[in-house]
Amino acid sequence: MKKLIPLFLFLSFHLIFSQETIIQENEIGFCSVDGKIDKSVSGYTGEGYADTDFGIGKSISWQIAVSEDEEYSFIWRYAIGGSDDRNARLIIDSIVIIDTVYFPTTVDWKNWRESDTLKVFLVSGSHKIRIEALSEKGLGNYDYFKIIGSGIEPDECTPSYTVNINTNNPEWGTFSYAPVKDYYDAGTEITLTAHPNPGYFLDCWVGTHTSNDSIFTFTIERNVEVTARFLPLGTQQDTNLIGYAGIQDDKGTRFTLTGGSPGDTVKAYTLDDLKKYLGSTDPYYVEFEGTLEGNDVISITSDKTLIGVGTKNYLKGIELSVNNARNVIIKNIIISHVTPQDALEINGKSQNIWIDHCEFFSDKNHGIDYYDGLLDIKNESSFITVSWSHFHDHYKTILISSGDQQVADTVIRVTFHHNYFDNCESRLPSIRFGRAHIFNNYYKDCNTAINTRMGAWVRVENNYFENVGKAVMSDYSEEKGYAILFNNYLENSSILAVDGCNYEVPYNYSAEDPEILPDIIQNSVITDVELEKPSSFGLECYPNPFNPLTTIEYYLPENSFVELKIYDILGRELKTLINSYQTKGNYSYKLSINELGNSASALYFCRLSTGKYSKTIKLLLLK
Repeated sequence: MKKLIPLFLFLSFHLIFSQETIIQENEIGFCSVDGKIDKSVSGYTGEGYADTDFGIGKSISWQIAVSEDEEYSFIWRYAIGGSDDRNARLIIDSIVIIDTVYFPTTVDWKNWRESDTLKVFLVSGSHKIRIEALSEKGLGNYDYFKIIGSGIEPDECTPSYTVNINTNNPEWGTFSYAPVKDYYDAGTEITLTAHPNPGYFLDCWVGTHTSNDSIFTFTIERNVEVTARFLPLGTQQDTNLIGYAGIQDDKGTRFTLTGGSPGDTVKAYTLDDLKKYLGSTDPYYVEFEGTLEGNDVISITSDKTLIGVGTKNYLKGIELSVNNARNVIIKNIIISHVTPQDALEINGKSQNIWIDHCEFFSDKNHGIDYYDGLLDIKNESSFITVSWSHFHDHYKTILISSGDQQVADTVIRVTFHHNYFDNCESRLPSIRFGRAHIFNNYYKDCNTAINTRMGAWVRVENNYFENVGKAVMSDYSEEKGYAILFNNYLENSSILAVDGCNYEVPYNYSAEDPEILPDIIQNSVITDVELEKPSSFGLECYPNPFNPLTTIEYYLPENSFVELKIYDILGRELKTLINSYQTKGNYSYKLSINELGNSASALYFCRLSTGKYSKTIKLLLLK
């Protein structure tokens, strides 16, 4: 006769042996995320949280081992900002177990909550758990994965990867690949074959793996997304393009930069025109003419050309934003006085961008923090060329990577050539983590120029530096950067000691003799727009404190006899800088510490005097 176990004894037994296991990111049992481990939103536990990229099928996976054949409870702690849910499907051991797992929005990314409990039967052994996004926006932010049941252990991950192959235009060509599976083990070889339709050719494969070959084999080591990029026969790249914008990896794999030329050519005269065409999902070659003024942002999506075709193609106070876009050309455009945002921002993993024959400026009448940057390149944006452009009258000019913690920006690759940097304070550019090739540029009357930081590599060659306090340096970060220097011409300029690097670029170029640059560049860049002038006298200097150079700037609203003098802390005159009649306008004087004689003071005074006006400011010497 069977002996019955009292119910309370059964419940006690179950409670004793049931357990709760939490797997955090970067721990045993956490296997992969199609994205990154992030820390930018507060409220998480552990070291951070898993943040997927946008896209259907983006996934996070874990691996666990269980000792019993029984039903287990799955719970995820997550957050989703905005109004849209980001549901997923549950896959266990490569089999879809539940078509839709609901993850409702938490409205704010800081509102962390646990999901509803999901009951899943597992047999004893090791299991790969994966959730895959059903939304174009990917998954939410996932803080941890909790499992409740008997005998649970986080397990060493067995690799299993997905492959997603597509084409940029199915009417231009198709593809095939082998072997075809839902999931692949690490080390599996996959062969892709491109099949262009009549009238088209394969330009390249883009994505996780890159190639210009029609038949291409690679080995899987992670989840793979590759696109076959077809173009019409006869498509050619502008022969004036030099540098990173025309390639897509450090091997030099070609990416034919077309911008919007495969699409319709349209005329734009208004802000609404520019927003409509440049923000469209279709390719457009946008011809802009005129002057627009405001406080607005124009977003530019993939496969666009914005080209100025008039005598003045001017955006005043209006930002251009390239975010998560590829294959963009911006040419013959003037942008100025944009605040509080950047004049041009390249963000969100944008790639293959060419900025050519443009002008960027603000003024120095409002102080160092009034304007942000003229050009920012950040958040893994890469393969960018900036050429034959004029950057002037600005404090914080070009920033590449936005912070010392942005390690993912090691992928950034930028070329600067034949640009004119005039009367800029700093960041020409300031670069963290990535690599920049800087050749045949003309720098004039700038305090500091190239700042390599946080392990960045820069190749600086055949540039002309005139009246630049620090032409190349490595300052203001926790870790220094590196530079390799060739044949740069220095006129009243200095290069600080920077550790070297062995940096070769993967494309062809020809560097001109730097001594001819002032003439050819000043005669070729845009200088069509006059600066705004303040309505009253002004006097300021930057940097302040300084050592060894500072720039004293002043404005005369009318013709005047001018005295500009330096005094020591006791009021003794040390130096007369200006003693002459000057016409209305902006003026600047570069003051060197050597002009102050043997004075040991750390404090000086600069006084501007005219027949109607005088002003005195302090100058602090940095020792």
